[in-house]
Amino acid sequence: MKRLKARSKASLGTRVLLVILAAYFARLVSCGIHELLGHGFWAWILGADSVQVYVSWLGFGWCKWDPPLSGFAKVMAMVGGLINTFVLGAMIFAFLYLMPKKCGFYVRFSLFWLGFWTMITQASYLLLGGSTGYGDPGALASLAGVPLDFFRLLGFGLFLIAYLAVSVLFISEVSCLFAEYREKTLLFEFWLTMPIQVIFFMASEHTVSFELIFGLLLVSLIPSLLSLPLFPFFNRLRMHRDA
Repeated sequence: MKRLKARSKASLGTRVLLVILAAYFARLVSCGIHELLGHGFWAWILGADSVQVYVSWLGFGWCKWDPPLSGFAKVMAMVGGLINTFVLGAMIFAFLYLMPKKCGFYVRFSLFWLGFWTMITQASYLLLGGSTGYGDPGALASLAGVPLDFFRLLGFGLFLIAYLAVSVLFISEVSCLFAEYREKTLLFEFWLTMPIQVIFFMASEHTVSFELIFGLLLVSLIPSLLSLPLFPFFNRLRMHRDA
């Protein structure tokens, strides 16, 4: 408790910088996990001799392998990035939720951000791809004949699960860093990471139309807006978990 009070008494700028750095580097790591331990891992075990991975400073990347794969192997290499990354995020959050007193604050704080990006990014990726044919969902629809509607519905379902888990764990693991502010306000501000991510996506994908970006920005504000009326529910779950 004394250490927690000491952290909350650090300057506001120091604490904000800590959050920004943790969130940013966790985003880069999560992208690397998606590309290397997702796509690259499945490509390698299914016949690729070499794997190349690139992660940009904006937190987006790609994975290439040689020789090219075909059929089932190619489908698994594509879908592996989504599955492996989301499962890792779910495992991290299960650990944080079920074992609230394990590890120190900074370890749990870092794990929270890694779990956040690995879960939320995959769900958002499915929603985006299922709606526009972008990225892995679009490629999988062409390769396996899976309707884009399936990816959109799957992404929506996974996002709802992730939204609940992330909100509860944010209140438990991160909001204490800013104890002088209302948790409800902090949760609202936390979910503004979604429109920020859209802006980074816009900077990374120069061919995306303005209409799509504008629509994504509007949709990305929904989690923040919903966090206000839903905060009492999230807080009750937090208190039940802590008890």
